[in-house]
Amino acid sequence: MIAKEKTLIVLAGRPPSNDLLNWRHEESDTVIAVDGAWGFFRQVGLFPDLLIGDFDSCGEIDQIILENPDLNVMCANDQENTDFEKAIYWTEENTETSNLVVLGGLGNRTDHFITNLLLGCRMNSNWCVTFDDSGEWIRRVTPSTPLCLLGRSGAVLSLLPMTPCTGVSSSGLKGNLRDEQLSITQKLGQSNICESDRVEVSCESGNLFVFVPK
Repeated sequence: MIAKEKTLIVLAGRPPSNDLLNWRHEESDTVIAVDGAWGFFRQVGLFPDLLIGDFDSCGEIDQIILENPDLNVMCANDQENTDFEKAIYWTEENTETSNLVVLGGLGNRTDHFITNLLLGCRMNSNWCVTFDDSGEWIRRVTPSTPLCLLGRSGAVLSLLPMTPCTGVSSSGLKGNLRDEQLSITQKLGQSNICESDRVEVSCESGNLFVFVPK
């Protein structure tokens, strides 16, 4: 097993900015390009540690391999799972990830975006999971991964439960929560305001997603 702590998965959704991709690439121990996201790396002259997918959207894979002999490529033609799922499974089996960042998982097709968040609920609950984008930042909160957000006083923040969440508490928000229950059939946390440069959010069960526009 490869001992890694921070993993970057780049999907072929809305392209990340060059600066964002460069920064996230530099800070990561393992970098995975999923299918068509290969083009994002090629554009900025970066290489992932792994290119994975069924390769229906990244171009002629044989030509890519021929032109990049040092590129680690995993052809995964299983149609029962999405390419994102394949990357998640590879990460679980081959790394010791504690912090996972996903780029290219937002925008473009809404069904893909919602699917990506649902898959985020299936991930190891001990992973700190972040979906990042040039216009928005989304962080999953689980009992094992509370959020401490710094330097965003005045920002709008939403708390959306993708699964039923109990024991939701916060500090530093205009409308703080204390041991609340959030779910799609009960209370949501749309459009709160950060009143402090230090905001904390935690829950006792469930998958709570914190949305912050940039």
